[in-house]
Amino acid sequence: MKAVVVPSASSRIEDVRIADVPMPEPEPGEVRIRIKAVSLNPADWKFANDHKPGWLYPHPLGLDGAGVIDSVGPGVADWKPGDRVVLHHSFLSRGVFAEYTVAPVHVLSRVPETVSWTDAVAVPCAGYTAYQGLFRKAHLAAGQTILVQGANGGVGGFATQFAHAEGAKVIGLARPEHHAAVRKLGADVVLDYRDPELLEKVRVETQDGAGVDVMLEVVNPGDARKSLAFLHYNGHLISVDPLPNMAEVPSYTYAASIHEVGLGGAYAAGHMATQRDFAVIGDDLMQRLAAGRLDPMVEEIITLGEIPDGLLRLMRREVTGKIVALVDSAA
Repeated sequence: MKAVVVPSASSRIEDVRIADVPMPEPEPGEVRIRIKAVSLNPADWKFANDHKPGWLYPHPLGLDGAGVIDSVGPGVADWKPGDRVVLHHSFLSRGVFAEYTVAPVHVLSRVPETVSWTDAVAVPCAGYTAYQGLFRKAHLAAGQTILVQGANGGVGGFATQFAHAEGAKVIGLARPEHHAAVRKLGADVVLDYRDPELLEKVRVETQDGAGVDVMLEVVNPGDARKSLAFLHYNGHLISVDPLPNMAEVPSYTYAASIHEVGLGGAYAAGHMATQRDFAVIGDDLMQRLAAGRLDPMVEEIITLGEIPDGLLRLMRREVTGKIVALVDSAA
């Protein structure tokens, strides 16, 4: 089968290419999926430069895939060939940038017939990250205020939509040229993250000027005080990549809850409850797509062979929305 691979242990992102690799076979508890579409995420190019122990080369890349179950392994009871599925795969496994992949059934979500492959596959990595941060960790609720960094990006864009749907007040941060798009996603207020008066403008939008209840941070500022200043006492800081530096934060000044969100860690840690929750989150978001209540933010659709170039563009930050690739031209 065709796959987009890291050729060898010494390869870098510039070496990623399409190649012929053996067809995988499902083991107990797994299914084989004929891939219809995949989505590209920053983690994909990062893994191309930072290989993981246990990879066998050439190693197919890719975390987010959607397609049709082709065959089932021993012990699989609730899934059958022909079922439409989407998943966020483990970075430790052979990836989804291929014509076929195998995956454990406990992380699969069902794709409704009315949802396109390209819309479904745009959701997992960024959508699950935003969902986990807002609802599994910070427990965002109606009436609260959230500050969303990078509100025009993948994680930030989904977070803006989720928070708006939940009934929270959303303050989005983005460049001026993206403000209209962020408002369309549901932001109540949109500010330029480079504004020298940003802190004052954010606090004006909060109750008694005390600060926001929750901040979603997708770019690490270094010193945690730069982000904690936006929160009220006992607020929540959700950090995607990586955690801020707490070394200069005095005790008892913020009492903030710091939440690290990293989907792939659930696989590395072998934490089955979190892995199973991927399927629960995915089922919820697929239903929102089917009901027209979620914008998958697909900006570009490419082919399997164009993925290496797409990853390079992601690395160079030349992409704002989601890039998805159609693997099966008949999809």
